[in-house]
Amino acid sequence: MKRVAFIDTEIQPKTEKVLDIGGIRGDSSTFHSANIGAFTAFLRESSFVCGHNIINHDLKYIGNAIRDAGISESNVIDTLYLSPLLFPARPYHALVKDDKLQSEERNNPLNDSIKAKELFIDELDAFHRLGQDMKNIYYKLLKDQTYFQAFFRFIGYQPESFNIERTIRDKFKGQICGNTNLLKLISVHPVELAYSLALIHADSRYSITPPWVLRNYPAVEKVMFILKSNPCLTGCVYCNESWDIHKGLKRFFGFDKYRSYDGEPLQEKAVKAAVDNKSLLAIFPTGGGKSLTFQIPALMSGEAVKGLTVIISPLQSLMKDQVDNLEDSGITEAVT
Repeated sequence: MKRVAFIDTEIQPKTEKVLDIGGIRGDSSTFHSANIGAFTAFLRESSFVCGHNIINHDLKYIGNAIRDAGISESNVIDTLYLSPLLFPARPYHALVKDDKLQSEERNNPLNDSIKAKELFIDELDAFHRLGQDMKNIYYKLLKDQTYFQAFFRFIGYQPESFNIERTIRDKFKGQICGNTNLLKLISVHPVELAYSLALIHADSRYSITPPWVLRNYPAVEKVMFILKSNPCLTGCVYCNESWDIHKGLKRFFGFDKYRSYDGEPLQEKAVKAAVDNKSLLAIFPTGGGKSLTFQIPALMSGEAVKGLTVIISPLQSLMKDQVDNLEDSGITEAVT
């Protein structure tokens, strides 16, 4: 492993005083003290420094010590931002819970620096186990981004020239809309696109984007919508399969066709409007099958973008009936 020091700090919240610093180098030598001068000396044998949420937290308090040790801020690796890319599927990584490291001891920065080292080694291994296409996609999208550039510099990843748009289209054919304006997403939302593709690539029904990612990158939801939940007009492999309302009806409820009322395909029209992201007001006669008109779009959205649909009903008993009826059909994704 290249010369890298893994560090963590304990800070007094009110005064912002550095109470304790922990560190471990690649050669397993450790540091545990609040002495800034000694910490700087400890770092001098390293060319990289790594920590969990180090860029937005630790650097504010020990950034000068890192610079005094001769380590450029462009060589600061943050395990926090790498984790959702490299462990996007449940149960995610055992050392990470939302944006925090899991630790047996509180207020022990040495212990947390050791955990950061373990996490980083696992992240390196996860990256090397990726297929060439995913490695290239992550590199092209993230190599110049603040929270990721040091990682690619550390591993020395340098792929041959390739077309990022074509690589994404080929890799995710049948998993995203084939008519998405990828060039715009690559240019405007590279980080959000990377996190979205990581989740899609995980192909895990119940895996979601971590809340801290959505707080820091709210456009992830927009990117996921564009990639997965905005059926194109001309049709493509993904949209024709995933957003076919007749296939959805058959898949979820086993019916071959929607119910008509007085010769009018009310159910089908309402479901199609909802799937096409249109605002609609649908009035159904008693027994007209209105439940399917929001259940099918909701279930399809849940599959596509892990979407949550909120149903508002005036009676709690009606809500319970909805959930019970779905469970009778083998669908357990609904709650009251």
